[in-house]
Amino acid sequence: QAAKLAKECDVAIVCVGNNPISGQELGWAKIDLPSEGREAVDRKTITLEQEQLVRDVLAANPRTILVLTASFPYAINWSQEHVPAIVEMAHCSQETGNALADVLFGDYNPAGRLTETWPTSLDQLPPMMDYDIRHGRTYMYFKGRPLYPFGFGLSYTRFRYAHLSVPKSPVPCGATAHIRVDVTNAGRRDGDEVVQLYVSHLGSKVERPLRELRGFSRVSLKAGETKTVDIPLKTPQLAYWDAKDHRWVVEGEKIEIEVGASSADIRARAPVTVLPGVFPATSSLAGS
Repeated sequence: QAAKLAKECDVAIVCVGNNPISGQELGWAKIDLPSEGREAVDRKTITLEQEQLVRDVLAANPRTILVLTASFPYAINWSQEHVPAIVEMAHCSQETGNALADVLFGDYNPAGRLTETWPTSLDQLPPMMDYDIRHGRTYMYFKGRPLYPFGFGLSYTRFRYAHLSVPKSPVPCGATAHIRVDVTNAGRRDGDEVVQLYVSHLGSKVERPLRELRGFSRVSLKAGETKTVDIPLKTPQLAYWDAKDHRWVVEGEKIEIEVGASSADIRARAPVTVLPGVFPATSSLAGS
């Protein structure tokens, strides 16, 4: 029936995903689909059961838009390869329809970014009971090629990065380094870019993540406009917890500054030297 309707339409919009209250009527710790998850129930798969519906509609109408309303990542590998347009959105209550229409008709240029790493399959992840993220969880330790990386998101325009500026002199512990980069809206539509600042430790004495998000800035740019984006990097953000001496430690080392559009789309890099320092256990670095 869906394929028949799609064949008769100029454009087909397929809305699939999960229902966050699905299974509640089934009772405690029960779900109705393997890809569903809720309190007391782990997901058994990240495969989207409704992807066959997407295949059928696309076969009937090549002008198909997939709208994925999801509480968590799905491995929509086939859709990513074949469907010409995909919109991912959360459960937005009563304004879902209006918000989606604004995006699809171009009245609003989206700038959302993923706060998760979306793997291509469960084979890319450590076993469920392995709680050590250093074994390959999150963008900080994941070494494979995900379906969608942390920080990923598209819009109806394109952005260029240029002239990355970082401190030339060593940055004292406790100081703030200002990371600046010029961002240009290179497309024909006004839009927002989310400039992301990542840090990699080049000479750490302890195991550190491959890269860590240490700041971001959402900037609005008219078509053709250029702005200099300034993202402050406070050196306490570079500290690690020394379990032996019970204190926070900022190493004297060279770090690599990376700025880009996602954790896998780095547009510019530059080294920065940081001077060492320590903070007592009572220090709160959460706001640093």
